[in-house]
Amino acid sequence: MKVALELQPCYWDRTGIGTYTYELAKRMKNKDGVEFCGNVFNFLGRKNNEELMAGITMPVRENKLLHYGIYRRIWRYLPVPHECMFPGKVDLSVFFNFIVPPNIRGKVITTVHDLTYLRYPETMKKSNYQHLTRGMDYSVKRSDKIVTVSHFSKQEIQKYLKVPEEKISVVYNAPSLTERTADYDAVCKKYGIRGDYILFVGTIEPRKNVARLLRAFDLLKGDSKIPHQLVLAGGKGWQDEQIFQTFQRIKCSDDIVFTGYVSAEEKNTLYQNASAFVFPSIYEGFGIPPLEAMTWGCPVVCADAASLPEVVGEAAELVDPLDETSIARGILRILSDHDRTSGLIQKGKLRAKEFSWERSAERLFVVCKEVLQQ
Repeated sequence: MKVALELQPCYWDRTGIGTYTYELAKRMKNKDGVEFCGNVFNFLGRKNNEELMAGITMPVRENKLLHYGIYRRIWRYLPVPHECMFPGKVDLSVFFNFIVPPNIRGKVITTVHDLTYLRYPETMKKSNYQHLTRGMDYSVKRSDKIVTVSHFSKQEIQKYLKVPEEKISVVYNAPSLTERTADYDAVCKKYGIRGDYILFVGTIEPRKNVARLLRAFDLLKGDSKIPHQLVLAGGKGWQDEQIFQTFQRIKCSDDIVFTGYVSAEEKNTLYQNASAFVFPSIYEGFGIPPLEAMTWGCPVVCADAASLPEVVGEAAELVDPLDETSIARGILRILSDHDRTSGLIQKGKLRAKEFSWERSAERLFVVCKEVLQQ
């Protein structure tokens, strides 16, 4: 029995979905009569698969004739079955990015990470929103099994998409950290970090609640006179105008650093040396960065919202993400209550170990077997 994994997200910056796809694909191995291969659109062979697929040992089938972005825009009008895009027949196709292409044969699993497009549509790019609303009903009906990344998201899918519980399986994310770090002094010099700092890691976009974090930091600088900088490590997302308008209005803008997208080594160094990690996101299907911070012994302030309490358990300072005063108080508690902070660091290291890509890959393998045997 042959299983094809859609590896297209491996071509993107390694944020949520790209990380999930890559880390699971690295660990999916042939056994028990099941063979894995990967599918990817690589127009004219422009992408370096050796670099992007490093560690993925399964054979990767490339389509070099079509650009994936163009294919996604026209696939509803193509009379050609999806499997004709890649050589060889497969029994099961696994998709990691919500939507199942039309005209696909055989059994299908798709991954629905969250329901942002239904719950917080105003935080999404219009093109992505339209893509999801246009394709989600078909994808859910066409799939033999839905995989999602938390029990919170499973409940959301049951409630809002009316999918029966038995059709949904949970395959968690996990911390995705190399052991390599960058030189701390070099990182500080590169990004203008002068001393102690509070860290955020994530895309600079509305769903991550960055504007409220900026206002919370401004409160701390004004009321509590903390000496720290705020370091925002992540690439620019969409609809970030309000975030940068907030940045320009607050008084402490000189103490705020926007790094842009950082390398894995730089990110590790930032986690290791931060006084606190803050993740005030309004809505997450899972949320990997808090676990990454915990792995490196960085105390975490986290939104008490969506899946995040399920992920962090009792190992983080939980705050109301809709109240900048609550966010500020959570940060201040981490900075000032050393006993509390020490306890959270120890709990965090243990909590992070409860999630592993090896266990998640084994769970996905079991789900694939279940579908193949239906």
